Amino acid sequence: MRSLNLILLACCLCCLSTLGGATDAENVLIKQLFSNYNLKVRPAESPEKRVVVRIGMVLSSFVGLNMKNEEMSTIVVMNLEWTDYRLSWNPKEQDGIEVMRIPSGKVWLPDIVLINNNDGTFDVALQVHVQVYHTGRVTWTPPALYLSSCGVEVKYFPFDWQNCTMQFRSYTYDSTEIDIQYALDPKGKEIKEIILDEAYSEGGEWHITHKPSRKNMNDDKYEDMTFYLIIERKPMYYVFNIILPCILITIIAIFNFYLPPDAGEKMGLSINVLLTLTVFLLLLADKIPETSLGVPMIVNYIMFTMILVTFSVILSVVVLNLHHRSPNTHHMPRWIRMIFIHMLPPYLGMLRPKVETPLSLETLPRREKKMVAINKGADEYFIRKPDSSFLFPKPNRYHPEGMCTDLRKFIDGPSSYLTLPDELKSAIDAITYIAEALQAEKDYEALREEWQYVAMVVDRMFLWIFVVFTTVGTLAIFASASFNHTPTDPFKST
Repeated sequence: MRSLNLILLACCLCCLSTLGGATDAENVLIKQLFSNYNLKVRPAESPEKRVVVRIGMVLSSFVGLNMKNEEMSTIVVMNLEWTDYRLSWNPKEQDGIEVMRIPSGKVWLPDIVLINNNDGTFDVALQVHVQVYHTGRVTWTPPALYLSSCGVEVKYFPFDWQNCTMQFRSYTYDSTEIDIQYALDPKGKEIKEIILDEAYSEGGEWHITHKPSRKNMNDDKYEDMTFYLIIERKPMYYVFNIILPCILITIIAIFNFYLPPDAGEKMGLSINVLLTLTVFLLLLADKIPETSLGVPMIVNYIMFTMILVTFSVILSVVVLNLHHRSPNTHHMPRWIRMIFIHMLPPYLGMLRPKVETPLSLETLPRREKKMVAINKGADEYFIRKPDSSFLFPKPNRYHPEGMCTDLRKFIDGPSSYLTLPDELKSAIDAITYIAEALQAEKDYEALREEWQYVAMVVDRMFLWIFVVFTTVGTLAIFASASFNHTPTDPFKST
């Protein structure tokens, strides 16, 4: 047992001595490398040579795109690489050390920063150590949370796609001092796109379709590496929460014309629909940017719906005006009767029950036949009830009064056909008055019902017109979204 403890103690001492030796070797190497090292001096062997700086990016998370502020939030890991000839050594002379991790504040950095940031943060989130290889190759992979500006196109919102960029360049050195290049993969090939992290998961609103990168030369002789994120929106949220409710509200506004005017809710329904659409418009105002460069598709649709509802309010006033007209206040023109009573109802699918024609609209029979009826009626007056057309002539309002037979001329005389006693004359006067009053009331109700029927026909006509306009307008507005596809060539429209 004692021998076993001695063996374990010896192993521990050997390990500690080995670690101590490695640490001492790294300390010696660091002192040797940084004895005459100046981190403010560019690591070029001669002033005319350029330092090659390779830039790559690994996307860890796409946080989102703020449409209101036009800014994109991303969590990335930058991949920077360059060669510093002053940080090279021979591994055989340094106990086989091939790579060291040194604080980034002790070595020269190319000052690669995000130019189009939106919050004033140019640098990375964490100053991690750099990896220095014995050949002088230096790699730096700091994580960063970037808030970059991204001009959005709102024309096809919410069926839109956006092209957001992150532009990196050196804030200190121009193209005569450093040469910005693409990062390299393990096989030595250039990586011309953003690499997605293994733990990356796609969000519920945006889908990344293209993620290329491109080197650019600016007019001010500064090179930059631009990373593009072409993202396409997933519109399901807006379809189910805004578009479908707007369509249902529009259908309610259309069926306002199917509501009977006597219900007393036509105006209230239209105004409530108008207020509801206004609420939806206010909700969208918090989502889209305040720009005059374009009007979003969904706003166009809501405005189109609001215009239809506004017209429905105006036309409901017209329908109610027609419905409450009476023969005492309005005279029905012949063209209204011809169009809205005789012509349009069959085409609108309206079948009116057969009713008695009003008194003022019946056509007068010929005068000769009326005279025969008078002579025949005088002989049978006290035997049976005369024909109603004999006692109560129905003149045609489209003909003069003189063309009809007046019963009072027959009663008051002189008449060559029949002379009645005074007692019968007063009785006939009373009966005639009562009959005329009843007939006048019946004619009044008939003409009033005709105005109501005209209002019903106009209501049905507007119903079909609004169905056609709403269907065509909805399809025309949203069909344009089918032409808004993300480009196959990501640099075609940039």
